[in-house]
Amino acid sequence: MRARLMGVLAVVSFILLAALVIPFLDSVSDTRTQALQLARSATLARFAGLAGRAAADGDYSGVRLEAERHQELYDEAVLITDASGHVMVSTGGITMASPGVGPVAELAARDLPQLTIDTLRPWTSARTLIAAPVGSPQEPAGAVVLAVDARAALDDVTRSWAIICAAAVAAQLLLLFMASKASRWVIRPVGRLEDAVVELGRSGGWNQPLQASGPPELRRLARSVEVMGATVQRSIDVQRQMVADSSHQLRNPLASLRLRVDSLDPGIAGLAHVQHDLERLENVLAGLLKLAAIESRITDGLSEPTNATCLVEAVLQEEIDAWQPTAADITLELQATAGLVAAVDDHDLGQLVGVLLDNAIKYAGPGAHVIISSSRGPDGIVVQVSDNGPGIPPSELLLATQRFWRGPTKTSGTGLGLAIAEQTALAIGGSLELSETSPHGLTATIKLPEAT
Repeated sequence: MRARLMGVLAVVSFILLAALVIPFLDSVSDTRTQALQLARSATLARFAGLAGRAAADGDYSGVRLEAERHQELYDEAVLITDASGHVMVSTGGITMASPGVGPVAELAARDLPQLTIDTLRPWTSARTLIAAPVGSPQEPAGAVVLAVDARAALDDVTRSWAIICAAAVAAQLLLLFMASKASRWVIRPVGRLEDAVVELGRSGGWNQPLQASGPPELRRLARSVEVMGATVQRSIDVQRQMVADSSHQLRNPLASLRLRVDSLDPGIAGLAHVQHDLERLENVLAGLLKLAAIESRITDGLSEPTNATCLVEAVLQEEIDAWQPTAADITLELQATAGLVAAVDDHDLGQLVGVLLDNAIKYAGPGAHVIISSSRGPDGIVVQVSDNGPGIPPSELLLATQRFWRGPTKTSGTGLGLAIAEQTALAIGGSLELSETSPHGLTATIKLPEAT
């Protein structure tokens, strides 16, 4: 957004400066051209008067002397013709055959003076011809041609243009600098708001207050977002605290109930069902407590990268060894890239992989094949837990990480496993994504930051 704003401001400022500078440059050129034209027109008129008197006297020696002096002083050639078109005076090597001289002299002899000098610009030719008639319209006596040397005037014009253009460039740079400061002043609070809203959606709050900066409207918006975020965070904190407190309060009655149930006669009818339900309730409470602890960790900002590192291959092997007895007839295969070091704690990674292995063992079914792999991806380390079980329908993959979601397969799970896995991945600065395994099954992909 800032780049687009700067682009628009740069174009607008360039157009405005061009609208101001171009007329100014033309004005400088016109002024210098007019000054040169007036000076040389006066010189041409003086030579025309001298040539008229010379034509009347039949003696061009005086005007020839003046033409030679002018040539020495100004390096400008002079050519004078009589009424019949013969060259009577010529200095600086100019002749009727010189480029452009003949037509100009002929027009001037017909009482059509050529006094206009093209507007001087840095690329204009330094030599230009002007001409005036000698005598009167009733008694034409020839023409005077002056080869004007405009080098000094062109140097003045070029120097003035350079100063003006340099000032315009400096003004453009200053405007861009001011526009950059202004756009940063406006856009920076928007970026902070975006980061805050993303953090609010990811973890349910933020730890640092928003800085009040930028335009008043954005400051008011920042305060409103901060109030909203605080309200959302308080609501989430109350909800999580209630779940945690309720779970803690239920643990003691459940423990007492467990002791009494375990002390009953095993032969009592229906006791097995009671024990199964009690075990499931204990698992749900344990899962809720674990999930609340992980979510509190994310909300408190503990998901930021730490100095902890671990060797991914070693952690995966440890988890496979720990879960192999539970897997029974399920094959657990490790396909790890050696030497990968993740910027996470080994206990956190082991806990996350353990939750995914537990889920795969429960739902993949007897005879399933579970592959635990690790590799280096474009954004860090990728760990995958894939199975060839029945999997999850594509339409329900996004629902699978929600609390208490249960798949179509009837199992004894609590519906909290994948939710715990996702929150654990977020807590260690990573992410979790579920996808289908071809031709069937479920693949859980973990993306982790790599240690540098």
